[in-house]
Amino acid sequence: MKDGKMTAKELEVFNYVKTNGGRVSIEELVEATGRTSRSIGPNINALAANGLAVREKIEVEDADKPLVYVVLTEAGKAFTPVLAE
Repeated sequence: MKDGKMTAKELEVFNYVKTNGGRVSIEELVEATGRTSRSIGPNINALAANGLAVREKIEVEDADKPLVYVVLTEAGKAFTPVLAE
């Protein structure tokens, strides 16, 4: 993301999180976008690097891995994205 402009895939992830309450699990993003968590990871990293979102890890009993959510920050909630050309 550069100068507030997002790639189409960053925009897809950002818009999904924003329109679904500002807090979405990685699993839900994978299902909704039809992409893999590995494909979505760099988009979440870009949002986090720009202060728009954070990852929230929730430990689940009897689970190998924590459940990870993407949560918009106050800046992310107020942000109006622009698609990079």
